[in-house]
Amino acid sequence: MRGEQVGRFRRKLKRKLHGQGGFTLVEMLCAAVVLMFLGLMLNIGIVMAVRNYYDVTAASEVELLASTLSNALMDDLRYARDVKTSGGELSYNSDSYGEECRFTLDSANQLLAGGNRVLPPGAYRNGKYQLAASPEISYADECFAVKFKVQEKGGEIFAEAAFSVYCLNSAAPPPAEP
Repeated sequence: MRGEQVGRFRRKLKRKLHGQGGFTLVEMLCAAVVLMFLGLMLNIGIVMAVRNYYDVTAASEVELLASTLSNALMDDLRYARDVKTSGGELSYNSDSYGEECRFTLDSANQLLAGGNRVLPPGAYRNGKYQLAASPEISYADECFAVKFKVQEKGGEIFAEAAFSVYCLNSAAPPPAEP
């Protein structure tokens, strides 16, 4: 039964295409509406794909920035000298950033150490990404514990980093490994 209906439809369509009569206005409008719906669905699909691409790229870049900041801080804190904590603030002498070095944020919420940039503005995609707040840095038993959060400016995408690093220039010997 189904094969007969398909056959009739094909014969009717062939006659329409080969005949001189052409398509009716209703058939043309139906075809236009179908094409419009297909175009709309394609457009929605492309917009969703592009939005997803930007979200995945931003998440990846935030993770990369958090990792890069972690490495930069580890490298500097590992060789810190004369570490002092007073009034809840930590300061130390750094080969890279000078004496009495403290971590602060600039107006764009980018990390400064001793008033100098830890990473160039390009690492933050020129303001697209920022630190949520100043890093939480504590110092006890010759070991730094660091925690911070990097986020997309005005967005919901973020990455958190937390690590500990032993100070190699401390006066105390390193702890024995279990």
